[in-house]
Amino acid sequence: MNATATSLYAGDAAARVIRALLDFRSLWTTHDLVTTSGVPAQSVRRIVDALDQEDLVERRAPGVVTVPSWLALLRRWNEDSRFTQTTHLTYWRTKLSTPPLLDRIPTTPIRHAVTGTAAAHHWSPETPTGRTLIYTPDAQAAAALWDLVPTNTRYKSVVLAQPESDLVYTRTRKTPTGLRLAAPAQVLADLLTGATLPRRAADPLTQWMQENELEWRY
Repeated sequence: MNATATSLYAGDAAARVIRALLDFRSLWTTHDLVTTSGVPAQSVRRIVDALDQEDLVERRAPGVVTVPSWLALLRRWNEDSRFTQTTHLTYWRTKLSTPPLLDRIPTTPIRHAVTGTAAAHHWSPETPTGRTLIYTPDAQAAAALWDLVPTNTRYKSVVLAQPESDLVYTRTRKTPTGLRLAAPAQVLADLLTGATLPRRAADPLTQWMQENELEWRY
């Protein structure tokens, strides 16, 4: 591992390229990655070259790559980009005698993406129960609309995460009730890098993603 690769994988540009590589099953040209990720071509080439040096992408032709193992790519990305380093967290609890939070959220106009175990349960019901964790750009506004009050108790709290990048809202999944879930690759990355404890909470989702790749990779 070299310092250049580490800095690339930690940045927003790398996150956008890697999420594209994770979210889609494809033979990728530089042009396709630029279009899908929104990252300039020069940066895409640098990131792909770094991934190639670590055998995380495989070259099929000049300028064409594929991903031999999405899980290896995701885990390598996790080494440099961690949930607890890319979000500002605040802790809340629901007011007494209010309807379930995840039922109320879709009735409000606040941008959101549920991640962590609450999202993982949608695909892998055997996921251990953990804190309710929700990406939103304005925690104070969200808390007001969702009837949340601040708390010092972190273990069973509702965690509102204000991300540094809006990438977490990309390719969200909508439930029948209108709730937005972060993309499976984002949810798994978050579980593996601090969204909840213990880390084994990610195991059921990892297994589901390995066994049902066609259902989450376009």
